[in-house]
Amino acid sequence: MQRPQVTRLSTTPIKGFGLTHPDAIQLDTNGAVGDRDFFVVNPDADLFSITRTGVFAGWTAIFEPTTSVLSVTSPDGEVFRDDVVEGEGVVVDFWGSRDVTGHLVIGPWSEFLTKIAGQPVSLVRTQAPGAGFDERAVTLVSQESVAELGRLTDTPDIDLRRFRMLIDFSGVDPYEEETWNQQPLTVGSAVLLVRGAVPRCNATTRNPDTGTRDLKTLQLLSQGRGMTPNDFGEDLNMGVYADVLEPGVISVGDELVLSPTT
Repeated sequence: MQRPQVTRLSTTPIKGFGLTHPDAIQLDTNGAVGDRDFFVVNPDADLFSITRTGVFAGWTAIFEPTTSVLSVTSPDGEVFRDDVVEGEGVVVDFWGSRDVTGHLVIGPWSEFLTKIAGQPVSLVRTQAPGAGFDERAVTLVSQESVAELGRLTDTPDIDLRRFRMLIDFSGVDPYEEETWNQQPLTVGSAVLLVRGAVPRCNATTRNPDTGTRDLKTLQLLSQGRGMTPNDFGEDLNMGVYADVLEPGVISVGDELVLSPTT
């Protein structure tokens, strides 16, 4: 029997920026190396994320850790590039679920990002590399689950990128991944521990390329699925979280091998 396979990997050095799709990722305990090493805050040190605004969704970023140089590219292809110099420390509340420690990035970055955002913002580098995830280090969703949501709501071709998951895969029944809770999952040379379903937010309503709100995704989830269980109670869910049990490399095309608990 053919096992499910990874179809796409999605990362971004700056939380809330446009996703890039590498052929392979190195996983450590904080998820994909180089993923979400930075995030943006307002003057009150509140997270300035894609849930609240889509202004950065069309911008992509590349960080070179050996030289501490960050580059961002606009939707029109213009590149801004400068050093990352850390300033004072900050602790930022991520949606009331966890505090993330980091350092404000000094230099031209605040002025540059403020012009894009249209309001004062600052860039923060996480103290622990990759720590800018919301709840758990890894997220996964199947093509079948998203396709089923589209079928039930007469909304074909829902773009999986709306859900901003680290790992997209195919080869299972719709929502099957939500039955894997607390089971080890081998993907490539990494071993994950699947956790509960991911509650969705307004970020999913935004076009992955432009950041504009152009699909009432939460209404579709309510219509097509309703409230379903997760580790926090019940919510409008899609995809699952996972922790990293054993670091390793995951590539597009790798099989997902479940090890059911006894």
